[in-house]
Amino acid sequence: MEEKSMLCLIKAEIYKLVHDRSFFILLALSIVLGGFLMLDQGELTGYESVFASLYNAPILMLLTCVFGALYIGKDFADHTLYHIICAGHSRNHVFLSKTILFVAGSNMILLLQPILSIALNAGIYGWGHQSFGSDLKEIIKLFLTTAVLNAAMCGISLLAAFICKDVGKTLSIPALFYFLTIFLLNGPNAKEIARFIPLGQLRLLIGDSSSTGAALLVGIIFLGCFCVAAGRIFNHSELY
Repeated sequence: MEEKSMLCLIKAEIYKLVHDRSFFILLALSIVLGGFLMLDQGELTGYESVFASLYNAPILMLLTCVFGALYIGKDFADHTLYHIICAGHSRNHVFLSKTILFVAGSNMILLLQPILSIALNAGIYGWGHQSFGSDLKEIIKLFLTTAVLNAAMCGISLLAAFICKDVGKTLSIPALFYFLTIFLLNGPNAKEIARFIPLGQLRLLIGDSSSTGAALLVGIIFLGCFCVAAGRIFNHSELY
């Protein structure tokens, strides 16, 4: 019965995401912005596009902050979560389904542009390395690590949404954290700080200055802490 309830909630979230106009606007904006940032790279092979496109991922992460405010913050403004809970669904199931689809949607916004860029350049200029098959494992590992680091950054939006219950504040807090992180990563102690925050690990990973293991560890710790905090706040908060 609980599994059926969880499945229904996930299906409802998928339906909401598929019919969310703001999601597709942000997805299109990410593709356009990511493509624009790569214009000065010149002609790239498919292999070169992997690193060139993911190098711009930290900039595109700002769009996931906007998505978090619109996707989760709006649920509080519309009292959607209140009605779902009143319908008899477990708060834990509601939180989990919301988190899963939010993270999935955020990673689609972040990673679709790099995937399209790699496919386009590989089709035009070739792969440009040993072979796509031999590089596939490392590319998948790099994309999965990037997805985990992005999910960790999304955890800030998740926590802000369940604390503030407001679209504006849910957007402003993660955006402020994002720009503070960028400021620190351009400061005198950037290399030391980068090793302890998701956005910094992503930069190090693309620059081949960190391992996927270290990046995954930082991402999982941040994501776990934010999710636990957000879940506890949601379980004890008044919905109206």
